[in-house]
Amino acid sequence: MGFKLGYSTYALKMIDPFDAIRMIKDTGYEFLELCLSEDCITSPASFPIDKQIDLQRFCEDSGFQFPIFFGDIDVCANASDRVSMLELTKKKFEMAHQIQSDYSKVMITTTPGRSAPPWESGKERIRDAFHSMADLASKNDVILAVEAHAGTDFETPEKVVWLIEQISNPNLKIDLDISHFVVEGSRIGHSVKLCAPHTVMVHIKDGEKKYDEVRFDLPGSGNIDVIEFLEALRLNGLEEMPVYAEVSVQQSSRKDYDPLKTAEFCFTVLDDARKKLESFN
Repeated sequence: MGFKLGYSTYALKMIDPFDAIRMIKDTGYEFLELCLSEDCITSPASFPIDKQIDLQRFCEDSGFQFPIFFGDIDVCANASDRVSMLELTKKKFEMAHQIQSDYSKVMITTTPGRSAPPWESGKERIRDAFHSMADLASKNDVILAVEAHAGTDFETPEKVVWLIEQISNPNLKIDLDISHFVVEGSRIGHSVKLCAPHTVMVHIKDGEKKYDEVRFDLPGSGNIDVIEFLEALRLNGLEEMPVYAEVSVQQSSRKDYDPLKTAEFCFTVLDDARKKLESFN
């Protein structure tokens, strides 16, 4: 079975969501990720239920019956912010179920969030916060996929695997975004092999770290070997998972950002890579 490709409305926050989904479909992507973050039109804080119902129908009519969701949850929110964070998180879970109205598992990705403490002094607090969030996900029939993030203290495959194994909840898994690991110096093969047993989502972009500053780029525009990444996924039994191109806000916030050309560029890079990989076998 060949690789399938997906794209996220996280890269298209400035566009009407219906137009964004149509554009993703027309570009050739087979899978969809919907952004639920607070700065997105489709945040449940501002996107009413009637619009959610319309969006569910539009996703289904467009062939995207199984979207995943970009949750952007501040999992480690402190006590003063925790009540509002949990209320919004429950709304995200409810909206995800509304959009994905079939019987497949709802999957939402997040990092530890802006309130995460330093790893060495606060990893137990991060663990406990995710333990509570995993329980909430379980009660709401949601799989929460944790994404490590370059430029933070939660940036290696070892740390995210430690977190998952410490909590050992089937509703807490990994979103494998290879860019964060490679930017921080981990090898592709090592990272994929370590994370594979716990992975439910796969993302790719590119980037580099110089003088402690992380700069992200589009897949195919940097040093990450896309074919090597796909090969590693295949070797570790992840070929059936869609590979989602991700566009950093570092690109999408630029004045010269072209949403359509960016989506097309990412698709061409990933489509060429999967075709070349198939030709090798």
